[in-house]
Amino acid sequence: MTLSESVHCGVNLLGVAIVGLSGFAFLPEVFFENDVPDKIDDGVLFLLSLAGIWWYRRGRNRFARSIAPVALVALALATKIGALLVEFDDPSSAGDDFGALILFVLALGLVWRQYRQAPRLAESAN
Repeated sequence: MTLSESVHCGVNLLGVAIVGLSGFAFLPEVFFENDVPDKIDDGVLFLLSLAGIWWYRRGRNRFARSIAPVALVALALATKIGALLVEFDDPSSAGDDFGALILFVLALGLVWRQYRQAPRLAESAN
């Protein structure tokens, strides 16, 4: 593994790990929510986590500079924004979505910053 691949591996792992961990963390909400529309966002988030893990482990994706982890975090954020729009009238259903919204807004900023700085980091390390 080259130094450049190592930098990209870390950046990719960051985005995939955030979505992966949150997907598994919010999965129990699928079983606790009462209405089917309230369950969809947590199920979608779990599927995004599985997709991210699959992508990361497939071939040499983890070592290449890729927008995929940034896109995963953005999709997770969009999922929770959609959930808030659907569940906003029911405070008991929307409660977990506010925390997730904060998580994904901050995570998107972090992952985007790392993605943008990766080429410079890889070049300066050489």
